[in-house]
Amino acid sequence: MNAKGHRLYKSIAGMMLTGYSAFMCYLLFFGFSRAGRTERMMNLVPFKTIGNYISGYRYYNFDTWIINLFGNVAAFIPFGLLVPLIFPRVQGYFQIIWRFTLALLLVEATQWVFKVGSFDVDDILLNVLGALLGFAMLQRLRRLRLAGRKWQP
Repeated sequence: MNAKGHRLYKSIAGMMLTGYSAFMCYLLFFGFSRAGRTERMMNLVPFKTIGNYISGYRYYNFDTWIINLFGNVAAFIPFGLLVPLIFPRVQGYFQIIWRFTLALLLVEATQWVFKVGSFDVDDILLNVLGALLGFAMLQRLRRLRLAGRKWQP
């Protein structure tokens, strides 16, 4: 890919990341009926909420169960794909883990402070897992490119 094509590709990825980030900010701070909470909730025990959803699956409706377990993972897959394409320093699994953990700590703390969600360490774990899956997909696509396949980035 020539320099002009690389810039165009990076610009498109940047626009996708910006749009998806705006969409996720809406969901994380305004969507899912987040307004109107009167109390703050916090879970600092890893796997407590995940365990509750798994062991008590019959007490939750299916939508709640899917959104909280799989939605928290799936929603962050695009970040794991797009962030490394735009930011060259974010190229390893450790980079994904620590950068996303810090960003998500900020998101969870903001939700807690403004009472638009709870601070839940399990959300961070599931979101980082999603980013890692996205990065693993990107790495796989890159290996295919190196093996002579057609995908370019």
